[in-house]
Amino acid sequence: MGSGNIFQSLLSSLFGGNDPAAAKKRALKNIFKNLQKSKFKFYKLNSNEVEPALAKFIYEIYKVISPCQQNFQTLNPNALKSMVINHSLTQKQKELLEDLSESAIIEASRKTPLKELSESLKEKLDTFSSEFDSNRITKTDALYTKLVSFSNFIKFDYYFLLKKFDNTLKERIFTKEPRFIPINGTYIVEDLKNFIDVAFVLQFDADWSDIFKLYKIIKGVDPFPLSAWKKILTRVRNLRDKHVLEMVIQLISENPLYKDEYKAKDLYLVDDYLSDIRKVVETTLEDIKAKQTAGKVEGYLTQIFGTSEIDGLKYYNEAGSAPFERKSIGAFEYYEPLGYLKQFIIEYVKKDVRELSDILLVRGEWANQQLAAPMSDAYHKLCENADKIIALDNSLNETVDLGLKMKTLLPRTERDKDSRNIIQSTLETINNTAGRLILDSVKLFVIYDRNLKMILEDCVKKTPALIINWKDIDHFAEGQLKDMSIAVYKKIFAFVSLLQTFQIQLTDEE
Repeated sequence: MGSGNIFQSLLSSLFGGNDPAAAKKRALKNIFKNLQKSKFKFYKLNSNEVEPALAKFIYEIYKVISPCQQNFQTLNPNALKSMVINHSLTQKQKELLEDLSESAIIEASRKTPLKELSESLKEKLDTFSSEFDSNRITKTDALYTKLVSFSNFIKFDYYFLLKKFDNTLKERIFTKEPRFIPINGTYIVEDLKNFIDVAFVLQFDADWSDIFKLYKIIKGVDPFPLSAWKKILTRVRNLRDKHVLEMVIQLISENPLYKDEYKAKDLYLVDDYLSDIRKVVETTLEDIKAKQTAGKVEGYLTQIFGTSEIDGLKYYNEAGSAPFERKSIGAFEYYEPLGYLKQFIIEYVKKDVRELSDILLVRGEWANQQLAAPMSDAYHKLCENADKIIALDNSLNETVDLGLKMKTLLPRTERDKDSRNIIQSTLETINNTAGRLILDSVKLFVIYDRNLKMILEDCVKKTPALIINWKDIDHFAEGQLKDMSIAVYKKIFAFVSLLQTFQIQLTDEE
């Protein structure tokens, strides 16, 4: 090492050039000097105390804002949103809003068909939204942004901070001057940071008259004089621009690197508000539809089975679906209609429809045997579908391969993505199989009923063209063949209507 470097090192060791503690101390002294130059006598360096002058500064703000502080403290965020929105709505929007409420929609649904009501509400929603043009949206969002910052500033706990300087201070009582004393800075350093958060984000150059007008419209009085608010803004801005509180916190915490951290945010109210209204309308319509569908389902079940209490499947059912739903993996989507289908085929198709089919298709003498084929195929395939439903249901038994695999993988799904994916894929396959059985059966029922209708229309002709021995086979039905056919036709039609109340959506093209 050269002689010059040795000399420099000696100087640094003597005067603290490379000593972090000394450098920090010098930095803090410089910060204190700058604080003194700002003319805000808020801090005493030697004792690390905050002076009464800071308390007096905060107290002057507290005296001004206190008349409306309690009002804002009792307002939740939604109340602030409502204040701004109600103030911003046009008269036309206020009239439309009455029809877009949940109660109004439910009431309207009692008099208006759901499809017609849905179209009407869509038009009203579009009209309501269009009243918020870009200019109105900008003004409304700006008003909301200012109101939230104003509210946050007003709600700041000035009393909690000031009581640390004078423990005899009474909340929102200003009949006598407080006696503030110096206190250790560490007691209020967090309070000062919180004050910075609400004070330094205020829009100092904005026109605040709209906030005061809004408050007066709602409360009937001014929160406090607008002129007093302008003075507060000037004083707080001066505090911010000169970094006074930043320096005080640096000194209290002995951290010269501390910086004020605050950021004003533009808040957006209108888009969320319109989205919420649309959601209310859509959710209410969905609920009404679900209730109407449930009512239709119950009515069809009673008409078809004589009761709305139908035994479901053993494993592909609500209880079996619950474990997957709780983990938000998926569900057995079609257990209700599939259960009804199995029951209908077993209880009705394999009995009443079979009896009618034996007479019409076996004993009936068809002019062309090929004409009977679609009806015969539909009947036999429906019976086969019942077996397929039972097989699908039994495959979910936890003692066999598929059911056992799902039972084994389910506990792993929260920590193992592959297990979750396998179960989701399996559920999708199961639901596709169930949905396809339902849709296929609907087609078969329609084919059977369409041919049955052709037979009924043909049998009343003087010379039947389909079954030429109608009178002979009517003997086997004890003269009730036509009534039997009509009863089967109606029952199948009702059951198809029941299945069509459920939305079946397949996720593959098989």
